[in-house]
Amino acid sequence: PPKVAINEALEVAKKFSTRESSRFINGVLDRVRKELRAAE
Repeated sequence: PPKVAINEALEVAKKFSTRESSRFINGVLDRVRKELRAAE
């Protein structure tokens, strides 16, 4: 499921990057998820 994939990506970002980066990545991936969902 998309939410699980986003969560996994955020866990990796938190481990290898800064807190601000994980927030940014969350925003980007959530936007992509919404765009893909709208296209269905």
